[in-house]
Amino acid sequence: MTTTARPMLVRAGPGVSAWTALPERDRTLLLWLIQGDVVTAELAALVAYGHRRVAQRRLARLVEYGLLSGFWAANRQRPRGRHAYALTKVSRAQLERLVWPLGKPKLSEGAIETVSPVIHQLATHDLFAAFLRAADPEREIGLAGWVPERALVRLTDSGYLRPDALAIVRNRDAMIVLFIERDLGTERGSVIVDKLRRYRNMYWSVKEPNVLHVGIVVESQRRAHAVRRALRSSEAEMAKAVRVWVTTEAELTADPHGAVWISPAVDAIRTIDLERHPFDEPWPILMPLCLATPDALEVLDERVVAAVPVLIGLR
Repeated sequence: MTTTARPMLVRAGPGVSAWTALPERDRTLLLWLIQGDVVTAELAALVAYGHRRVAQRRLARLVEYGLLSGFWAANRQRPRGRHAYALTKVSRAQLERLVWPLGKPKLSEGAIETVSPVIHQLATHDLFAAFLRAADPEREIGLAGWVPERALVRLTDSGYLRPDALAIVRNRDAMIVLFIERDLGTERGSVIVDKLRRYRNMYWSVKEPNVLHVGIVVESQRRAHAVRRALRSSEAEMAKAVRVWVTTEAELTADPHGAVWISPAVDAIRTIDLERHPFDEPWPILMPLCLATPDALEVLDERVVAAVPVLIGLR
């Protein structure tokens, strides 16, 4: 018996009947993957489907439709690995035409759109998941926005600075802007110092800047000591515009809001006590199942940068 390939569900535009026939949470997850790049069944269950088995079934169906590809992700840092999903090349191109009908914004000439390896992105997504699980709407504490790496490639026109993520954290009426750098222990100290100088150089272009926070999340206390030591000599020149903090993955995932960050000068502070940034009003708190409907996408992609006053004017 011969079989024929299923036709692609996304073709020319949002009016295509096959695209609109997909459940809304499928469509929203697919649109998030344009920027989020990769997802596991566990993360998909948290943000869209509610249960892991439901997520596995829906992801398998999207693979069957040719919209996603599934693969095993592992490397020397994560030898046990885990199963992940990403948009196929064809579906990415089609979905990008839905999002940017006039053409995807381009980087300056000579700049290349690259992102970290899958394992690194998944490790960063783990932090996103931890913040979502810790949402506390009664206390008005939680994540109000999260921008993944690919959406930050265009943070500067030239793409010379590419943070791993951007977290917008709310503590009652206070709003905190925190860039995330996920360190898996593979970069030497000089590389980390150079990247932090790029933050400083970028942020000095902003008129009357507030302090900008950069949080480095490492694998162990030993690595935390090494990173703080490497940054100590350059902290004074950065502190005028950029404050650098270091914590471990275990600390942050256990309690994202109460996690203790330590500076190279060994100052300690909790996430929710970081210096606040000016906003017209506090943003709503993101909750689990935030991708069950599409209205959360605008605080989960590059549009966040244009909406945060302290980031307006970056080059």
